[in-house]
Amino acid sequence: MTVLLSLKQVPNIPIEADSITPTAFAGKTLAQIGKLVVMQGRNSCELREFFEITGESADSVEETEIVIRGDLRKVKQIGKGMNGGRIRIEGDVGMHLGAEMIAGRITVTGSVDAYAGAEMSGGNIQIEGNAGDYLCAGYRGSPDGMKGGRVFIAGNVGNEMALHMRKGFIAVKGNVGAMAATRMKGGSIIVCGELGPRACIEATKGMLFALGKVSSLPPTFKYSGSSEREFTGYYIRYLKSRRPDFLQSDISPSEKWAKFIGDFAEAESKMEIYTRLVLNSHLAS
Repeated sequence: MTVLLSLKQVPNIPIEADSITPTAFAGKTLAQIGKLVVMQGRNSCELREFFEITGESADSVEETEIVIRGDLRKVKQIGKGMNGGRIRIEGDVGMHLGAEMIAGRITVTGSVDAYAGAEMSGGNIQIEGNAGDYLCAGYRGSPDGMKGGRVFIAGNVGNEMALHMRKGFIAVKGNVGAMAATRMKGGSIIVCGELGPRACIEATKGMLFALGKVSSLPPTFKYSGSSEREFTGYYIRYLKSRRPDFLQSDISPSEKWAKFIGDFAEAESKMEIYTRLVLNSHLAS
C-alpha cells in the first residue's frame, strides 16, 4: 500500500522529517500520519503543514511504501533509522537521507545532499543523480561510518565518501571527490568514473576497485604487482547483475589489474586498491 506525500511549497527554513519512515506510517490512518512531528528550527510542527497526504496506509512495515514528490532539497533526515519498507523520492532531497538506516529500500530519481546513508547498517539506497559530501560516512567524532547495506549512485559523489566505513558495498557510476574511504576499516567500493585525490588515507582494511582513471594514490600505498585477478570478475559480475548501466563497456576477464596495499603509515595495512592497468599504467611505473 502506498502513501503519497506532495510538498505544498518549498519551506523557507529547512525541516527535519525523520518521522517519514515506513515504521512511523505503518498501522496509522492518513489523519494520524498527518499529525506526525517534524522540526523546523526550534519549532515542533505537524507533517500535514508541509505535505498533502493521500493514498492508503498499510498495517505492516513491509507492506508500506511512501512516495514523496516536490523540491525536497530543504527537507532533511527522510528515512533516518529506517527499518523496513520502501521510500521513493521523485526529485532532489536534502541532507541525511537514510542516515542510520537498518533495513528497507530507498530510491531517489534526483540528487541528494550531504551525509546520505551516514552510519547505515543495512538496507538498499539507489540514487539516480549525484550525491553530496560524506556519503555513507561517519559523523564527526564517531569511529564508525557505514556498517552494512548497499548503495548505488548513478551520478557523481562529493568529498570524503565512506569515511570510517566498516562493512557494506558502494558502487558509483560517475566520479568521486577527494579523500574517499578515509580511515576505511572494511567493506567494498567500486568507482566506475575517476577516483579523486588522497583516497584511502589512514585506511587499514577493505577493497576499492577503480574502473576509471586514477590521477594519483597516497605515497603510503605500495605497488604489489599487476596480473589477471579472477576474483575481480566476481565484483564486476555482481555490479552488472544489479546495475548494468553503470558499466560503459565489458571488462575482459583476462584484463590485468594493478594492486596497491596500504596504508603503511598505520599499524595495520591491509587495505587493497585495484586499478585497471590499461587506464592507469602511470601508477605502476
